[in-house]
Amino acid sequence: MLLTGHSLWQLLQLSDQFFPTGAYAFSHALETYVVLRLVHDRTSCQQLFENLCHNALGPCDLVCCAQAFRLAAAQSLAALVELDHRLTALKVPRELRLESRHTGQALLRAALTLRPAALVTDFWRHVQQGTTPGHHAVAFGLVTQGLGLPEEPALLAYLYTVTAGWVAAAVRLIPLGQTDGQRLLQALAPTLLDLMPYRQLTPEAAWNCTPGLDIRSMQHERLYSRLCRS
Repeated sequence: MLLTGHSLWQLLQLSDQFFPTGAYAFSHALETYVVLRLVHDRTSCQQLFENLCHNALGPCDLVCCAQAFRLAAAQSLAALVELDHRLTALKVPRELRLESRHTGQALLRAALTLRPAALVTDFWRHVQQGTTPGHHAVAFGLVTQGLGLPEEPALLAYLYTVTAGWVAAAVRLIPLGQTDGQRLLQALAPTLLDLMPYRQLTPEAAWNCTPGLDIRSMQHERLYSRLCRS
C-alpha cells in the first residue's frame, strides 16, 4: 500500500531516530564485540548485523511485532499481554530484556501524545502496573496499528528503526564515519527485505539462536568501562 500525506508523516515520525525511545543508550552488545576486537570495521559489523537479522530480528522480534499488529486490530488486550510475556521468555540475557523493555515503554509513553487508540492506553496501564513488560516489538506493532497504518509498511519501519539504532551505535563505538554508517545501512536493506516472510510465523513458531550475542551481552555487564547500557 502506498502511503501518502498524514499516514506517511506518522510512520516517518515513529521510525525516526529523533523519536524519544532512548535507543541511543543501548548497543545490543556491540560494545562488547568492539572491546574484544571481534568487530572493528564496516565489514565485520555488517557480518554481525546480518547474522542477528537472520537468527533473531526476523524469526523472533518481527514475528512478535506482526502478531501485535494483528492482535491490536482484533482488540485483544489479553492476547497482547500474553505475547509480551512470550517475548520476555525468548530474550535470555538480562540486558537484552532491559533494552527491549526500556525502548518499548518509552515508545508507548511518547505515543500517548499522538492521540493513540484506546487499546494503546489500556496496554500502557498494564505496563505501569507491572503486569506486562512492554517490549519494543509489541509496542511498535500496537502503536502503528492504532494509528491506522497498514501492516507491511509498519513492519518495514520496525526493521529500519531497529537496524538504524544498531548502525548508530556502530558509528559511535567502532567508530565508523557517518558516510560508512550510511553505506552499512544501505548494505543491510536487502537482508531486511528478506526477513519479511517471517511475519507469517505464529508466535508459537518464533525462535532465535544467537549464543554468541547472548554471551557478549552477559559479558557486557562486567566490562571495565561502558558507554552503553547493553
